[in-house]
Amino acid sequence: MKRSRWYRAFSKKGPVEHFWLSLLCFSGLVIASFLLFEQQIQDVLIHLNLYQPTTPTQTFNLALLLIALLALDVVLPVPSSLVALLAVAMLGSLGGYLVIFIGLCLGAGLGYALGAGYFRLLSGRLGLHQRQPGQLAYRLGTLSLICLRGVPVLAETSVVAAGMQRYPLRAFTVITTLANAGLALAYTAIGTFLIEQNALLVTILASMVLPVVFVAGYSLFKAARKPHAEQALHGRFEVRYDYPVVFTDHLFAPLNPCLHRQLTAQHSGPVTVLVFADEQLLLSTPHLLEEIDSYFAAYPDLHLQAAPIALPAGELSKHAQVLERLYSDMLQHGLDRHCYVLALGGGAVLDAVGYACATFHRGIRLIRIPSTVLAQNDAGIGVKNGINAFGQKNLLGAFYPATAVLNDFQLLTSLTRRDQIAGLAEAVKVALIKDRTFFEWMEQHADALAHFDHAASRYAIRRCAELHLHHITGAGDPFERGNGRPLDYGHWAAHKLENLSHHRLRHGEAVAVGMALDGVYANALGLLGDADIERIMQLLLTLGFNLCPPELALRDAQGRSPVLLGLEEFRQHLGGQLSIPMLCRIGESVDLHEIDNAKMEAALQRLLSRSDAALPLGEGYAQ
Repeated sequence: MKRSRWYRAFSKKGPVEHFWLSLLCFSGLVIASFLLFEQQIQDVLIHLNLYQPTTPTQTFNLALLLIALLALDVVLPVPSSLVALLAVAMLGSLGGYLVIFIGLCLGAGLGYALGAGYFRLLSGRLGLHQRQPGQLAYRLGTLSLICLRGVPVLAETSVVAAGMQRYPLRAFTVITTLANAGLALAYTAIGTFLIEQNALLVTILASMVLPVVFVAGYSLFKAARKPHAEQALHGRFEVRYDYPVVFTDHLFAPLNPCLHRQLTAQHSGPVTVLVFADEQLLLSTPHLLEEIDSYFAAYPDLHLQAAPIALPAGELSKHAQVLERLYSDMLQHGLDRHCYVLALGGGAVLDAVGYACATFHRGIRLIRIPSTVLAQNDAGIGVKNGINAFGQKNLLGAFYPATAVLNDFQLLTSLTRRDQIAGLAEAVKVALIKDRTFFEWMEQHADALAHFDHAASRYAIRRCAELHLHHITGAGDPFERGNGRPLDYGHWAAHKLENLSHHRLRHGEAVAVGMALDGVYANALGLLGDADIERIMQLLLTLGFNLCPPELALRDAQGRSPVLLGLEEFRQHLGGQLSIPMLCRIGESVDLHEIDNAKMEAALQRLLSRSDAALPLGEGYAQ
């Protein structure tokens, strides 16, 4: 039988299935409360009238109290609509408007600050650091911020979500200020009309019912707007990832239970394991194969399927032929989704093995054991995997978190000095964009870090890993759905430099050059001060980085810099919209969506002209 649009609207299934019943119950509760407690409410209103401020001091104190109640609405169960209309009733139209406007603006700012973590202690107590922005607002946008300002609960939730998603602060301030101005005007108009009608009781009732009426009307409008359209089916679910990043020494010593604990955490029976290892690591640590064999022999519930399988070191591992070999080995040894793969090596090997594990049987358990500084403090703890293809770095890949990441500092002691230092570029990067205090610590310990002093290096690696992991798990975009990539600071040029050098440059060495170039560009724009850019350059040089490799000076047949052509490649990598993190001061970055090519060319020339940055080939890459 064909139903009317109103029947279909009121009987609409889905998220609002019980909305109208809830609204009916709420309205009945409000009316019943006034019927049952009418006399008590009248008495309260009479006493309230006696407390009308009579002196400027009393008026000022009352205004401050009402502003505080409105501002704290984000953390306290304060009915803001009730407070707003009471402000008009007790302070008049102008005074009420100012109180409402100021209180709403302060509340929006407080909510944003809590979401962004600026008030870390309070944010922690409220549990905001454990939430994801998707739990608070789905694809929060400008229209959402405006429309939700007058909706109970969602008004506070939206500003907290804006902070968690790092909605641009300047735009947030402008949008919420204008929305608050309009909302305050609406409350003032309604309150003034009701007060002029000598209906304070109706004012109180209106403050409770009006928001509900607004929500009801909006829901009814959405339900009736397209009565003949088929309702779309929506599938939505969340997948929770939880993986430890463990720091240890001598991982394969039989008395070290770290690896065994991770392998048996999700298993009650025997565990089958296959190991892939960086061939350079196996060559530099010949005792490692024997240690791995002895370790598995010491645990009867662990079954090593075969001797560790060597993979090419560095970028040579990130090729389709290596990927095919990985699949073949896993198939040959009968791995299934309950088996484990151990990946030992630098970031490139971890990327290739991770991609294979992400796609073999649609996902096989992976434990990463990074063996380079860069892998332990950055590449190994993230969720990205991939290989190079068609001349593009990381063109093919998948987001696939490891089951665990085990960092053994002893694996770093066999590295060449060049590889030990190269990984510190990522520590400098994350300090520059997120932690000024860490940057200052690195300045103070630059000489120790340059000589790979163990105590200083341990701290730098752990703090760098901590900052990276906090961003991956706390910024709300671990799979990089959006364009903002603060962790890619200095990387657009680095990726191009690696390709131009045919990977003679280590990734960290290229990132150091990319950071220096972007720092000079930011200085030319007026974003970064002269003193800050000099401090950055000095730290990179003290650590031993050559900031002017030969590839930086290359020109093509048209006289263009191949390095700067990397901007367009990076734009395509991001999905079409350019988003380049750029320093505005040490410890803080902003995203730029357009790059002035002339100024970037000038920055490139300025970097090339620095005699202190151009070390002789090999001097900055000590073996």
